[in-house]
Amino acid sequence: MTPSSLVKLIHSLSGPEKRFFKLQCKMQEGNKEYELLFRIIDTHRSTDIPALKQEFGKRSPKGSWENTCMYLGKMLIDCLVKAKREKDVFFDLMHQMQEIRILNERSLEQQAIKQAKKVQQKAAQYQLHWIEYYCHRYELQYYSDSNFAGITDDELVKMQMKGKDILRNLNHIHDHYSLYELLHYRLIHTGRVVSEQDKKRLNDLMLSVMALVAGRTKSFASKKLHLLFQSFFFTVVGDYHSALKSFYHLNELMEKNESFLDNPPLDYLSALTGILDSLHMLNNHSEAPYYLDKIRKLDQGIYPEYFRYLVRKVHATRQITWLLHAGKTEDAKQLADGIAKDVFESYILVDEEKQCELYFYCSLACFRLGNWKKAHLFIREIMNQMKLPVHLPVSKAIRLLNIIIYFQKGEMLHLEYEIRAYKRYFRQLGLLRSEKLVFRIIANVSARRSSSLLAREQKSILKELDLLVKDRYEQQLLKYIDVRRWVYGTT
Repeated sequence: MTPSSLVKLIHSLSGPEKRFFKLQCKMQEGNKEYELLFRIIDTHRSTDIPALKQEFGKRSPKGSWENTCMYLGKMLIDCLVKAKREKDVFFDLMHQMQEIRILNERSLEQQAIKQAKKVQQKAAQYQLHWIEYYCHRYELQYYSDSNFAGITDDELVKMQMKGKDILRNLNHIHDHYSLYELLHYRLIHTGRVVSEQDKKRLNDLMLSVMALVAGRTKSFASKKLHLLFQSFFFTVVGDYHSALKSFYHLNELMEKNESFLDNPPLDYLSALTGILDSLHMLNNHSEAPYYLDKIRKLDQGIYPEYFRYLVRKVHATRQITWLLHAGKTEDAKQLADGIAKDVFESYILVDEEKQCELYFYCSLACFRLGNWKKAHLFIREIMNQMKLPVHLPVSKAIRLLNIIIYFQKGEMLHLEYEIRAYKRYFRQLGLLRSEKLVFRIIANVSARRSSSLLAREQKSILKELDLLVKDRYEQQLLKYIDVRRWVYGTT
């Protein structure tokens, strides 16, 4: 393991995981340089590899930096896998599959086949089809090696047909994944859907999904993937009524099949977030507290620490969003000020979109109250943390709000530079009409060296905005930036 990967791994460990690792260290005797390296990296919380290497050299002059890094990395991975076996069915079954191989190699076939049947049964229960197929194939191989003793012709054919059915289920799930990945790929490499023409290039995927689900009984995995595809598709094309219906069905499916959810349940969190986003776009705020509470309850000790921090980020972001749209700006600002520092700083790259949205809405709460300095601090912080992903609408929202803050502060030199930088950064995606409108407002007001729009300008702009807010493609950006509110503020 490379030193940079090792540092990232150690910084991702939760308290219980660190304690588990230290307990494993105590079970070993002798000089433990890897434990010293662990303490150095964990204590310093630094990503400066040369500085860490220098500190290790001071405290262990005879120690090998490279070898110790590799050994510590191996130890940590082994400990994490061992800890996972107790909490995660998938890890437990994978370990038992390894035991089956060992038993078979030692000619303990009876014990191996007995365990294989147990694993197969549990894998079928949790719909882990490829593990189920592996055990099923092992059973068939066992009978073949024993010259099919104790099995009839009909029983053999029945077993073979069952194996084929498992493979059909796997193939069905694979097809769903393929379509979902194609949709994701096209949105990343060709940009978000911002016109009817863009929507047409995705229609072939929707037709393929319809053909895929027709006339076949589906497993939980295929049902989940189908609803994920539908909800994601309807969201990116701006059909929020249909997206909300799909998210409701997805949420219902997951809550009825909790035993099948991944650990941690990232898809469930995604479904709840999708519901809140759709409710927001449809101006339905009465149901938001119910789903916010569901997100809050996902912050549980049974889940990994990175997931718990992601839940906290999402919960704080959606709470601020809800308060802002309910007109409770002061409450939103107080909530933003009360967010713990570690929520901002931990696991920045786990989900870049969620990290960006957290900073954006904190900034927006300050902006609404005219606190330009604090609003700018949030914007600068996120722009310093990462290169904003070009394909995410929130990236546009962050940089656009940055420009508007400069405009409100009257910092014209910064303003001109940021507008040019904005157009270069998003050149491949092109500008939406709402973006062009914001730049036109700034240009008109700046040309007169004024701080407000003329009455006739405002009337014309508001009329144009009435059309833009009804355009579902423009809504992708307007859901972040309330241009109408800002226009009223420039009079």
